This record gives sequence, structure tokens and C-alpha cells, in this order.
Amino acid sequence: MEFNEEKITSLVRSIVNPIMDKFSENMDQLSEKMDKSSEKMDKSSEDFRKDLKKSSQEFDKRSKELDKRLAEVSKQIGGIGNSNGDYAEEFFLKSLEKKMQIGTMEFDSILDNISSYIKAKKLRGEYDILLVNTEHIVVVEVKYRLTKNYVNDFYNKKLKNFKDLFPMYKNHKLYGAIASFSDYDNARNLSREYGLFVLGRSGEKIDIINDNVREYLNDK
Repeated sequence: MEFNEEKITSLVRSIVNPIMDKFSENMDQLSEKMDKSSEKMDKSSEDFRKDLKKSSQEFDKRSKELDKRLAEVSKQIGGIGNSNGDYAEEFFLKSLEKKMQIGTMEFDSILDNISSYIKAKKLRGEYDILLVNTEHIVVVEVKYRLTKNYVNDFYNKKLKNFKDLFPMYKNHKLYGAIASFSDYDNARNLSREYGLFVLGRSGEKIDIINDNVREYLNDK
């Protein structure tokens, strides 16, 4: 059998063309499937973005509501703390006014809620109760519940700065007193170690827990 170029070309075409046609058909089907898949992915991606945005907005809303509620609770708790502190101050002030005495010390005058500020020294101090006579002055710090931090702050800062803030009492003998309804972590024992008066409550009267006191001497 003789084969010329034309016959060979025709034979190759008869073999290749069906294959290429089938391949082309398959590619068209694959392309169509990919287009559909891409559309689905785009739709899914868009749905996901919408859901994510909605969830984020809902989270922000809930977070703001939570922040608001926490602020309200914090305010209420702070109000309770302030109310307890005011009640304790009123109790000790009224009780001390009746006797004008702590232990063996008697006093001529009593002052409450005293504050002072010295601009040049940038020094500020606030004091709950002062008991004064011609020779002595007792500075009383009142707390509803006493902690060691309160005691340390009172002894190392408030008493230390007192005569700088109130120079009219520079020649008085200075004493400190801690008054509270209760204490935490033996804070009253620390007060006793510092040589402070320690006052508590027994019914409607003041309970003098410690009157073995020392004059406060600023060693600065």
C-alpha cells in the first residue's frame, strides 16, 4: 500500500480530530463546572462576610451593654462603700463629741473633715477628725473596715505631713488614732505596734482597744 502525504494527513486527522473534539468538550464541561464552583464560592464568601459583619456588630453591641452594666455596678458598689464610710465617721465623731476624751486625754475642741494644701510644697492632706487641747492633738483616721495599707498610709504619710500642713499646731504633741468597725489581716495589731490609739465599736459606744500610745515624732 502506498501512502502519500495527503493520505497520511487524512489518516492523522481521522484519528486526532475525534480525540481533540472530545478533549474540547471535556474542557468546556470542566470550565462550566469551574464557573459554577466559582459562583458558589463567591456567594459563600459574600455570605460569610455578611455573617461575620453581623456577628461583629452584635459583639460590639453586647460589649457596650456589658461595659455599661459594669459601670453601673461599680458605681453602686462605690456608693455602698462611701455610705459605710460616712456612717463610720458619723458614729465616731458623735461618740467623741459626747466625751471629748480618749483614754486619759481630755480635749477642748473637736474638728472634722479638715483639709489643707500648700502650693509651694505641692502638699495636700485631708483628715477625718482632730481632737485638740492646749498641749496635745490627736489625729483620728476613720475606716469602716481597716486594712494594713490604710494604717501604713496614715502613719507614714498623713501623720508625717500633718504639722507642715497645719503649722499652727507645730508646738503640740502629736498622736495618731485609728477608728474602725472591723479590721482585716490584723491591721489593728499593726496600729498598736505603731503606737496609735485603736478605737472600735461596742454596741453604741466606742471601744478603746489600745491606749498604750506614743507621741508621733517626725524624724525627717
